[in-house]
Amino acid sequence: MIHREPFGNTDFEVSDIVLGTWKAGGTDWGPQNDLASVDTIKACVDRGVNLIDTATGYGMGHAERLIGYALDDDGATRRGKALVMTKWYLWMGRDEEKTRDCSPTAQAEFLKGSKTRLRQDPLDIVLLHRDDQITPIETAYGTLAEYQASGDVRYIGVSNYSFEHLRRARAVAAIQNYQIRYSLLDTEARDDGRLDFCLENNISVGVYSVLGQGWLAPRLKPGSEYPAWDRRRERHQGPQFERMAFLHGELQEIADRHGWSVTQLALVWVLSHPAVTFAIVGASSPSQAEHNLAISGERLSDDEVAECEALVKEAEKK
Repeated sequence: MIHREPFGNTDFEVSDIVLGTWKAGGTDWGPQNDLASVDTIKACVDRGVNLIDTATGYGMGHAERLIGYALDDDGATRRGKALVMTKWYLWMGRDEEKTRDCSPTAQAEFLKGSKTRLRQDPLDIVLLHRDDQITPIETAYGTLAEYQASGDVRYIGVSNYSFEHLRRARAVAAIQNYQIRYSLLDTEARDDGRLDFCLENNISVGVYSVLGQGWLAPRLKPGSEYPAWDRRRERHQGPQFERMAFLHGELQEIADRHGWSVTQLALVWVLSHPAVTFAIVGASSPSQAEHNLAISGERLSDDEVAECEALVKEAEKK
């Protein structure tokens, strides 16, 4: 049974593990198998995951199209069983140059495009993926709030906003979800007070990069085992790899107490913070997704949370 949590100030209850589709976009993580991606989406929905996370920039619309197809395949039996959360900011124009834009003009194009690719009207959830550093926060989020008021989007929020920008957006309109990077290896969103702010203001929080982009995978692989196009080929070597190998081994001892992998421990660690509503995790196959979903509802004691952090600090000194 998949555990669910309140989605901010709404009546929607979201699964605490959410499928992320950045990798399925097929551009930033090397070539992907579209059939496997579709099968994974279907398997997650069938298992009880009721939110799929994506963005216009994931394959420049490709991930959105895959989700739309997966939900409508097999007689659209999965349509309505899971909401889709997309994010607006990055796109590639006709001149094949990437644009980063949250202006009202850009959002009008995103609205039409996402509705078409996801085969949805209205859209379930839309976040502004990042601050474009040109459009004022008040204008950008105000435009998205207008789409919610008009019925084009059900729920809205922001992603990767600084604390200042998060406050400014909330002053414009209610925020149903805030998406941010957070993991055992990156606690900035907690340490600077953003997680507490969201908890105090009833804003649901979705966290990504919970596995440190491979550092907390079930098996820590050296860079030589990754293909040339994979960014981990260069990252997973040298002193940093040795530190992470030490940490991986120490964390596995804690995970063993519960019969988990390091990946499952890392997921439960982020979910153990009271402000975190759900963890966004990618998967390349139904079996990989099932491994992640197996810990839904599990939480660590405060002592175990602190124990894991102490091991990170110890590894940093190596």
